[in-house]
Amino acid sequence: MGILDRQRYWAFGKAYVICFVALVGLYVVIDAFTNVDEFAEVSETTLQLFSNMGWYYLIKMSMFYDRLCGVITMMAAIFTVTWMQKNNELLAMLAAGISTRRVIRPVLISSMLVSGIAVANQELIMPRIAEDLQKPPDDDSVRRVMVTTRHDSNDLTLSASGQADRRFKTLFYFSATIPVTVAEELLEIQANQARYFPPDSNTPLKDGWLLHNARLVTPPTSDAHTNVLTKLDSLEGFPMPLIVTEDSAEYAKDALPGDIYFLKSDLTFDAMTRSRQWYQFADTRELIVALREMHNKPEWVDIEVFLHSRMIRPLAALALLGISLPIVLGGQGRNMFVNLGLSLLTSGIFYASTFMSGYFGSNGAIPATLAAWIPLFIFGTLAVARWDTIRT
Repeated sequence: MGILDRQRYWAFGKAYVICFVALVGLYVVIDAFTNVDEFAEVSETTLQLFSNMGWYYLIKMSMFYDRLCGVITMMAAIFTVTWMQKNNELLAMLAAGISTRRVIRPVLISSMLVSGIAVANQELIMPRIAEDLQKPPDDDSVRRVMVTTRHDSNDLTLSASGQADRRFKTLFYFSATIPVTVAEELLEIQANQARYFPPDSNTPLKDGWLLHNARLVTPPTSDAHTNVLTKLDSLEGFPMPLIVTEDSAEYAKDALPGDIYFLKSDLTFDAMTRSRQWYQFADTRELIVALREMHNKPEWVDIEVFLHSRMIRPLAALALLGISLPIVLGGQGRNMFVNLGLSLLTSGIFYASTFMSGYFGSNGAIPATLAAWIPLFIFGTLAVARWDTIRT
């Protein structure tokens, strides 16, 4: 590696760190001032307030970087090349017989290397802290959360009109619909509370929901439903407390009046209470598996669009550089700051087009694969066409 190459790598590294600190720092400051009241709600002292904010944004740093990594890489590359022009380094190297494409080769290699850091972040770091990344600033890990309607692998529909208690994995005002394919007739069961017991729980029945104060809306005419729905005479073998009170401050040890059922379902408590954007924090393997799971059916299209967009992200970053760098390097007679502004404007158009394409794909206007690939086709073609405008 030559001296000039080392200088370019070092210059890109400095520009990358500066752009990262500037953009992510600005993001954190704006978000912190916006949510300071939410942090204050769960903090008793000023020291605890700053401690909560520090930990919250330390965790969120991974998400901020994932959202801004493309912009950071593009700006670092542009600043590196622009700084060479400002100091007349590019002119000297051209006079020495070194082509422009050879000069910027370290910048392109550096851009590909930092794209690897972004991939490692999305595949290794974000999935491990996904639950924390989805928490709002005033989340104390205790308060109740909202519930979404989901389908399990047997096409049972589970929902709850009330919120969920995370400490005891309990849903309030629960209802489930058992399809004809399972019970030979359409059945609906409602319950005041439903508590989830995972497959590894030490209980007589597991991998399903224990329903309190439950009733079948339509009395069954056969026993076909008993393979997923079991009526219990007692709660022997289940841990206490079982019933969560309305204020969630006290927990009763006796069952609510009414019938008790156990509903067999592979739909977990986490699947019922997670946000609709959970897939943005999952790794690629989990996304592929999610496309085959019935309880993710509401997000199938969004997941497919997101998965394809993630796969082409490194190529999209190169396409963005292929469009932006020729503006800086091929702007004959223009001021370098004008070239820099034009390249940033081009980047804005690129990301706006990517967002709109993804929006149309998520809403079914165009196929999910095209929604992810169309921006790459368009801007990749423009990048190849503009690459020849670089002065050598």
